[in-house]
Amino acid sequence: MPSVQGSVVDNRYDIVRPLGSGGMGEVYLARDRTLGRDVALKILRSQYANDRESAERFKREALSAASLSHPNIVQVYDRGDTEDGSSYIAMEYVPGGTLKERIVEGGPLDARLAASYGYQVAEALGAAHAKGIIHRDIKPQNVLITGPGQAKVVDFGIARAASATGDSHTRTGTVMGTAGYMSPEQALGLPATPKSDLYSLGIVLYEAVTGRLPFTAENPIAVSMKHVNEAPRPPKDLNPAVPDGMNAVIMRLLSKDPEDRYPDAEALAEDLWRVRRGMAAAAGAAEAETVEAPTNRLAQTTPTPTAGRAAQRTARRKRSLAPLVLGALLLLLGLIGLGLVLAQGSGGTVEVPSVEGLGREEAVSRLDAAGFRTEIQTQEGGGEAGTVIDQSPAGGRQAPEGSTVALTVASASTVAVPDVTGQGFPDAEAELQAAGLAVGQTYDVPSDTAADVVLEQGIAPGSQVEPGTQVNLGLSTGPAPAPTTPVASPDASAPQDDAAGGSPAPDDSSASASAGAGAQGGQEQGVPPNDGEGNQRDPEARGPEVEAPEVENEGGGQGRGRGRGRGGE
Repeated sequence: MPSVQGSVVDNRYDIVRPLGSGGMGEVYLARDRTLGRDVALKILRSQYANDRESAERFKREALSAASLSHPNIVQVYDRGDTEDGSSYIAMEYVPGGTLKERIVEGGPLDARLAASYGYQVAEALGAAHAKGIIHRDIKPQNVLITGPGQAKVVDFGIARAASATGDSHTRTGTVMGTAGYMSPEQALGLPATPKSDLYSLGIVLYEAVTGRLPFTAENPIAVSMKHVNEAPRPPKDLNPAVPDGMNAVIMRLLSKDPEDRYPDAEALAEDLWRVRRGMAAAAGAAEAETVEAPTNRLAQTTPTPTAGRAAQRTARRKRSLAPLVLGALLLLLGLIGLGLVLAQGSGGTVEVPSVEGLGREEAVSRLDAAGFRTEIQTQEGGGEAGTVIDQSPAGGRQAPEGSTVALTVASASTVAVPDVTGQGFPDAEAELQAAGLAVGQTYDVPSDTAADVVLEQGIAPGSQVEPGTQVNLGLSTGPAPAPTTPVASPDASAPQDDAAGGSPAPDDSSASASAGAGAQGGQEQGVPPNDGEGNQRDPEARGPEVEAPEVENEGGGQGRGRGRGRGGE
């Protein structure tokens, strides 16, 4: 969508700079004029504004998140429509970036830190599941990290109520989510459950402690097949620093059968709480070990009674699931065959355009024209600010039409916004320009302060923004003009002394003289010139009194020729 940086959305939100991009929307840092706080403003791309399904999904994201109140879920403040007919969501601004960015930039995380983030995400999922909401797209890009290290879950765009099994986004055969983090049941098109979110969180934790995904392939279909058929390599094999407890938790989460995973997010959070304190996982470490090496049970010739009963329950459960698994595999084979047919015969895959080196907006536009969605993250340095420095899949590769291309955009070094409130507009503009910024839109603020003094600024002083960012300013309208006292008109009902033949009142003699002089169109000799208002400049030098002649008006009545005092009133 066209850049809206420096503009105002819904006459309330001042756009500061872009934060990122998703499949359907662009996210901007904005300043809420009404409440005076920074927000993350997600704006639906214009090409989806008339797409009923996309608009409904965007609305559902706002409603799902707004119904949840939890410290580890990004809060939704407002939802509305832009001037061009698109939609927006105003959300809590989390300035620390995403978990994905931390992994990409810093490599594998310490297991205890990863457990801390995982614990908080599990708490958030527990709150959502308690409300009957399944996220269905848990991935590190949707986990935001604050400066102090708090994790917050965002993007409930494809979240659905757990009971909504009949809608178009949850019914069998519909695949929703991101392939790399998708549970086996989602990959098969089966309805997602709360345990599907736990599997996705297991993938996130795996990536956090190893720096890589457990399953990768050339295309999403192949990745989905690996989720269903292949056992993951234990994270401890890739990173020996991973504690046994963390290894066991992750392997249990990645169980193919949902029944072998944790019963709920609360049980998972309890184990992660123990791991991050260096304690052993309490909930079934032995069962987790059988997930990573199922052949170990064949070597146990003398199992304990407890272990024997557990093995019997597992065997019965797996026998009961055999028909379901067989049907799911048949469905998977059908989907794979269909994918191959589309790829070979009807252009199911297309070539990914190379957009490295292009500006952000041009890159997004080219990918959109080729049928791809984009996901954008920023990285300081590496190229000219605002240009694409990396893309995945790379340009020239084949990828399914409609899939997502991840772009990395170089960001510029930031500058601090100065405080220009209380300054006149010219001084404020000069100070902003000296800081490498510019004045955006200006608007009036009713005030008795002198006109054109800055009373409000769209970006809070001290905020770090990119050079060239436009700052909107609210300027004082100035004091209201003082009301003028109207000059009283002669009272027509007052006695007309002159008309009656009497002499004018003594205190009106000088005014009468001035009026007479003014009526003649000049100054009489010996009479001091008046000041243009009918008043003599020298009050001590008065000329002879002049009686204004009576004239007969068109209506037959009588009146004074030019009035008194201010000649012509």
